[in-house]
Amino acid sequence: MSRGKKRWLGISVLAVVLLLLLLRSRGEECEDKEVATPRATVTATVTATPSPIGSQIGEPVDAVLTRVKQTGLSVGVHDASEQDETPGGDWRVCFEKVTLSKVEFAAVAPGAPCPTKDGKPIPWPKMPNVVGSTYRKAVEMLGVGAGPVFLETAYQDEYGFDRDNQFGDYAGWKVCFQSVNAGRTLKDRPEITLHAVKEGEACPPAKGLYKDPTNNPEHVDPVPDSDVGSSDGDRTGTGGSSSEEDDYSPGEKGGCPPGGCYNPCPPGGCR
Repeated sequence: MSRGKKRWLGISVLAVVLLLLLLRSRGEECEDKEVATPRATVTATVTATPSPIGSQIGEPVDAVLTRVKQTGLSVGVHDASEQDETPGGDWRVCFEKVTLSKVEFAAVAPGAPCPTKDGKPIPWPKMPNVVGSTYRKAVEMLGVGAGPVFLETAYQDEYGFDRDNQFGDYAGWKVCFQSVNAGRTLKDRPEITLHAVKEGEACPPAKGLYKDPTNNPEHVDPVPDSDVGSSDGDRTGTGGSSSEEDDYSPGEKGGCPPGGCYNPCPPGGCR
């Protein structure tokens, strides 16, 4: 190796050593600065966000209140109609309004339909006229607006009974009378009774009659005319103690009875 190359190699090695010493010195200086400067401590406060409860429309108030309180939300319930009554636990939810902190429900009493809007009157259905229709059609027409729908016979001496059944043995029976007049408001889903007759039978003029009048326990058979005549004859024939024939009858032993015999002729004889 020539003298020039040795000198260049020595300078290179020296440069590398100086560079390493410089880097080490700056690293120690940075560590000292990091130790001298206190680090800031950041404390994060996490606020719990209420979890969504989903739609509760159609659910009973008791179950809804329990469900919502478990989420940490505050909750309120009011009457969905214009009546402003205090809702009970068995009322049903019609409307709901959910915010980040509260849920407000509007509910109606059991069996009542929801109003078209919160605070509006309840749209109770009207009783339709089902006379003349079949039992199947009547149940369909009444729908959910009515309470239980019972079928009974229009005649007292026929048997038939059913409830809320469109497809049973009585489905084709014809309705003759309805317990609730047509046009009446079906408030609180009243019970309705339909009096009907079998298919092909005519309705009676009034309910409660007997198809066969003799089946009526109070029925009395009419007295035949022949019996009436014989009874009159008995009354006139047996009570003849005052008749003229009795006046002429002698006693059992002959002769006249005590007091003499009746003489139909006046003194001087009969003409």
